[in-house]
Amino acid sequence: MSDKRNGSVGQMISTLCFLGVGLWLIAEAAMTEGNPLRVFVLLCCAILSLLGALRFQIAMMAHWFRPT
Repeated sequence: MSDKRNGSVGQMISTLCFLGVGLWLIAEAAMTEGNPLRVFVLLCCAILSLLGALRFQIAMMAHWFRPT
């Protein structure tokens, strides 16, 4: 894995989209009342979206633990 720190413009845009959608879903879950299933689904989707925003950092950590 290379030490290249700069991503393409498309990677930065998709990262910002994942982050924005994750934060928006958290806000929607916080404003939802009386429907625990909807809150659960919104929070699950928010977590997955935020993990998508961290995909390059997760891949770097996975590379550290991969046996050589």
